[in-house]
Amino acid sequence: MKRIYLSLLFFVIFGLTSCHKDLEEINLNDPDTEDVLSEPEGVYLLAEGSFFNWYMTVTSSISPRMAMWVMADNGTCSWANSGMFHLSSEPRAPFDNSTSYTYAYIFEAYYADLYGTLQMVNNVLRSIDDGMEFGEDGKDTKMLQSFSYFIQGASLGYLGLVYDQAFIVTDDLTIEEIALLPPSPYADVMKASIESLDKAIEIARNNNFTIPENWINGSEYSSTEVAELASGFAARFLVHGSRNATENSQVNWSKVKDYANNAMKRDLAPYMDNVKWKSWFRYYTVRPGWARIDARVINLMDDRYPWRFPDDGISPPPAQGDDNRLQSDFSFNSVNNMKPERGYYHFSNYEYTRYPYSISTHTGEVVEFSVAEIDLFRAEAYAMMGDLGQAIQILNEGTRSTRGGLSPLNAASSKEKVLEAIFYERDIELIQTGFGIAFFDMRRRDLLQTGTMLHFPIPAKELMVMQMPIYTFGGVNNADGENTSNGGWFPTK
Repeated sequence: MKRIYLSLLFFVIFGLTSCHKDLEEINLNDPDTEDVLSEPEGVYLLAEGSFFNWYMTVTSSISPRMAMWVMADNGTCSWANSGMFHLSSEPRAPFDNSTSYTYAYIFEAYYADLYGTLQMVNNVLRSIDDGMEFGEDGKDTKMLQSFSYFIQGASLGYLGLVYDQAFIVTDDLTIEEIALLPPSPYADVMKASIESLDKAIEIARNNNFTIPENWINGSEYSSTEVAELASGFAARFLVHGSRNATENSQVNWSKVKDYANNAMKRDLAPYMDNVKWKSWFRYYTVRPGWARIDARVINLMDDRYPWRFPDDGISPPPAQGDDNRLQSDFSFNSVNNMKPERGYYHFSNYEYTRYPYSISTHTGEVVEFSVAEIDLFRAEAYAMMGDLGQAIQILNEGTRSTRGGLSPLNAASSKEKVLEAIFYERDIELIQTGFGIAFFDMRRRDLLQTGTMLHFPIPAKELMVMQMPIYTFGGVNNADGENTSNGGWFPTK
C-alpha cells in the first residue's frame, strides 16, 4: 500500500512550490518545509498566496479548461494548443491518456497544481490545529482558518468536477494516512468539497475579519463576503457535479436555493496587473484570429443562422436577432484562418468581444464568478422545485432583460420553457466567466456530442506512480452515458 508515496506525499511536502506560487519572501523555490511551517509568518504567507495559486490554476491555459470550452461547442478552435483540436475533433475519439501524448503535461500540471494548493491550505489548517496563532493576540487566526477551508473546498470541488475520481486530501489526515489513501469517486469528492465550504461559511459567519485586498487582488473581502463566496461555490458545485440528466434531476435543489440565496452580491473579479496576476484562459480565448464562438451559440440568438459552420467553407451572412448582446458582446469577422483540412466545423465568423482585449491581456478586472450566475442558479432551483413564478420573476428582472433587452417571459410559461430560458441565458451571459461552465451545463443535460468524455481520467503519469492500470474515456464506441456521452445536441431537423 505504498503506491502513492511518490505522488501525493510529494504534494504534502513540496506542494507549496508549484510554478504558480509567488512567495519569494520565504524562498519556496528551495524550501525547507520545517522552516516555512515553524513560524506564523511563513504559514501566514501560505494562506495569503492560496487564492492566487488556485486562481492561476483554474484560469491557466495549462489545464483542461480550454479543451473543455471547445468540447462543449461553446467556443471553437482548430489549433492543437491545450489539446483543443484533439478533444473537439468529430467524431469524438478516445482521450490519449498516456505520458507520450504531446499535451499530457497540460492535464498533469492542472492535477498537480490543485493538490499543491490543497497542501498550502492544509498546512495552514494543521498549524492552527496545533495551536499556532496569527496576528496580534491571535486576531487573524479565524480569518486564516475560514479562508483556508474556502480554498480547500474550491480545490476539492474542481478535482471532483473534472476527474472521475480523486484523492480527498484534507488537513485532518496524517502523512501516513495520505500515503495509504485510495482515490474516491467524484460524488464523494464533491461531498467533501461542500463540507469544507460549510466549515468556511460557519467560521466566517461567527467571526469578524477582513481579507486584505492583495489576497483576492484588488478588493478587500469582509467575513460576511467570505461566507457569501463559499456559499456561491457550494451552489456551483452542487449543480455542476452531475454527469448526466438523471443525476441533475436528483440534485438537492432546495440546498442549491439556500446556498444561492446566501451567495455573493458582487462579482468575484480579481484585478489583473499583467505582472503577477494574469488570466491566460481569457488571453487565448479572445485573441484576435485565434479562438472563436461556436456557431451553435450564435444560432441560439438567430435560429436562421446555421447551427454548424457550412461544410463547403462558405461563410454565412451575419446573424440578426432580438438579443442586444448579439451586437454588444460578439463581433462578426468574415475571415477564418483556421486549417480547413481539420474540418470546417471548427470555423466560425464570431469573436467574443464583450470584454476589451486590453483588459484580457493587460490590466483590469476579470470576472470569474458573476452575480448573474448566482441568479440563474436561484431561478433554476425554483423551477426544479416547481415554483415557476419565482423563477420567471428572477429571469425577467435579470440579464435577459437588462442586457439582452428580450421580452419578458410569459407568466404562464411551462417548466420546459423556463428551463430553456435559463440555459439560453447561461450560454450567452456566462461565456468566459468560470472554469468549465459550458461543459458542465452541456454534460448535465446530456448534450455533449456523442463520444465526448464526461470527465477526465487520473493522468497516466500519476497512475503509473500508483501502479494502477492506465485507463481512459471518450470515443463514440465507448458512449455509455456514465463516463462518455451517449447524447448530443445536433438538431434533428
